[in-house]
Amino acid sequence: MSRAGVNEISPYLQALKATWIEVGDIDSALDFFLHAMEYDLLDQGDQASEFSELFGHEASRPWALLSGPGERTGQVVIFAGNARAKHPGFPRGWDSIEVVTSELDEAARRIKAFPGVVEVIAPFNADFSEQNSNVHRSACWLMPWGNHVMLTQAVSQPDGRDFPSTAASVGRTFEMHLRTTEYERGRHLLLDILQMPRLMDVELTSGPFHVGWGLSDDHLIRMVFCKSGGLGTGGGAIELQGHPEEKLHPSVGTTRGSTPGGTALVTFTCNELDAVHSRITADGGFECTEIHIMNSGPFVGKRSFMMWCVEGAPLQLIDA
Repeated sequence: MSRAGVNEISPYLQALKATWIEVGDIDSALDFFLHAMEYDLLDQGDQASEFSELFGHEASRPWALLSGPGERTGQVVIFAGNARAKHPGFPRGWDSIEVVTSELDEAARRIKAFPGVVEVIAPFNADFSEQNSNVHRSACWLMPWGNHVMLTQAVSQPDGRDFPSTAASVGRTFEMHLRTTEYERGRHLLLDILQMPRLMDVELTSGPFHVGWGLSDDHLIRMVFCKSGGLGTGGGAIELQGHPEEKLHPSVGTTRGSTPGGTALVTFTCNELDAVHSRITADGGFECTEIHIMNSGPFVGKRSFMMWCVEGAPLQLIDA
């Protein structure tokens, strides 16, 4: 296990800006984020240029940009579409948004009471000290639109870094979970091409993760935590999880022109956008669009490009 990334600064990815969640009923999803999560509504509209890259057409899709009070990173964009289909096992590709909270049990009561929400992990304390992390209190729910929301509150602090915190009941998304059977390919993308500092590296067959999700000891999980931003925990992380094929949802072959519903896209701000684009195209292992200026949507006017990483999960980089 290693946590050398605590003292490293990401040269390219600066912050987890937003997670895009495709929902079947945008009014219900908006109600959830405004009242169960107590988020602020920052902007909304009927079209975003990101959709032409994701779906290959310009059809209007209502969207709304939301955030924890005062948060400029770790925001959420909900947009009209389809919920993710239900299958046994973990959703493949982008899934859980892990959000910091200052009062987990109170927030958990609001979330659990929202219609259609299914409690997956009731609030419990998880000790990850042996993984060079901390004791934190977490809970997780499956949303009606097919992705998971996880809340986490620090009970102790890790050695050498501060755990994410918020003054509000619920704050920013500080970590995104990316699940795959293409674990080594995913590591190559995050560590070698995007040069994200490695915050932690673990292999698990037991412990708090298995207890929380009710997994058997034959379920090997390989995880690497890669951060953006500066020292410590940085500006938001990707938790790449390698799972056995049979433990994940069936592959839907997500490519440009489709999304699986639920968590559909993740946006990071990026320094040296042209250099990163060149690194990806020179490697040749991942498809990406050309750099262009977005003409609509919550990040209108920003230079941007989209790439498709493991499981075809779309990752958008925009100028910091």
